[in-house]
Amino acid sequence: MSSDSAPWRGIAALSVALALSQFFRGCLAVIAPELQHDLQLSPAGFGALSSCFFIAFGLAQVPVGIAFDRWGVGRPTRWLMAQGTVSALLFMAAPSGPVAMLAQAGLGLACAPIFMGLMHYTLAALSPQRSVGVLGRANAVGMLGALAATAPLGWAAHAWGWRNPLLLAAVAMALACAGVWRWVRDEGHADARAESVPQMLGSSLALLARPALWTLIPLCVAMAAGTTFRNAWGGPYFADVFALPAGARGLALAVLSGMGIVTAIGLPVLVRRGSLRGTIARGAAVGVAAAVLLALAPAVGLGLNLTLLAVLVTIGMLHPLVMTHGRELLPPAQRGRGLGVLNSFVFLGSGFAAWLFGQVADAGQQRGWSAPDIYSAIFGLAALLALAGLLPYLRSPVPPSDGAARR
Repeated sequence: MSSDSAPWRGIAALSVALALSQFFRGCLAVIAPELQHDLQLSPAGFGALSSCFFIAFGLAQVPVGIAFDRWGVGRPTRWLMAQGTVSALLFMAAPSGPVAMLAQAGLGLACAPIFMGLMHYTLAALSPQRSVGVLGRANAVGMLGALAATAPLGWAAHAWGWRNPLLLAAVAMALACAGVWRWVRDEGHADARAESVPQMLGSSLALLARPALWTLIPLCVAMAAGTTFRNAWGGPYFADVFALPAGARGLALAVLSGMGIVTAIGLPVLVRRGSLRGTIARGAAVGVAAAVLLALAPAVGLGLNLTLLAVLVTIGMLHPLVMTHGRELLPPAQRGRGLGVLNSFVFLGSGFAAWLFGQVADAGQQRGWSAPDIYSAIFGLAALLALAGLLPYLRSPVPPSDGAARR
């Protein structure tokens, strides 16, 4: 870092990039019916399209973590974001489902280093206690991108079609890339640079032999129980069950993103008043309860079901807290790779859930199920996924920062 202000400028640049990443993660949800029509996609095809982003994102996490340890956050992030600008333009112009899937995979690769890079960069520059608050605020800034992918995108798509707003998003990606290129100028870890790339890959895979990480990994996957609805399946749910048009779907999804912003701001406060581990466990338990209620009553009324879905979606906002917990369990020279391993499970889980929910919706349609019955089954799967993440986490090691806070 060249000066005291350099870390803050880098954090700001990465926070803006995170907002773009959140936009591209969530933009499919509000325009899902229009995409299915224009690209001739079945529910299963839409599930595959939405999973491409997250599968590419997840598969990139370990290589990106290795790059962070070896070269720092700035270099790999700016190069991947540059190709992301090209992918955004390709998606905007996509004439068919396969081309759109290729573009979504490219966007997944482009966004892969952003959130993990923000965490790695911030945690390297600040103390763990201060980082929780800074990352909470940065996550809230990022959620503004998710908010832009709701009602504003819905209104713009209704007025001008879905392609024109995505052209503006491609331009914004180019500008965010320029900011990261200018302000994020860090270096990797000296011990990591002494290792060869095959050695670093082997050490990344060796992290899976750490029992402590396996108390966190199921919860990393389980975050998809909430994020998949904000990023992909919330739009089809409101369209199929409540017959909402694009603008109204956008407003409903804006409520989900607004709840995410409130949660991102509130979670650091709960951590300071309690503990990191306790806050994560309670948040996951609330998500399980919301998913169960939605499975039992998927179509009671828009107000109640929107509220329950907003609560379920907040399980995804535990992401930075779980990453902070995992990072504290690892030695400094392996923290980039450790975040990569954990993050890969987060986004592979999202890709798998998006695909699985599409299979369920397709099978339900073929069997003549009603829309509420289809989504009851989907919410039931989400509840099982969230519970399968919570139970192992209850046996996770206490992070050092929790012990320091108690002392």
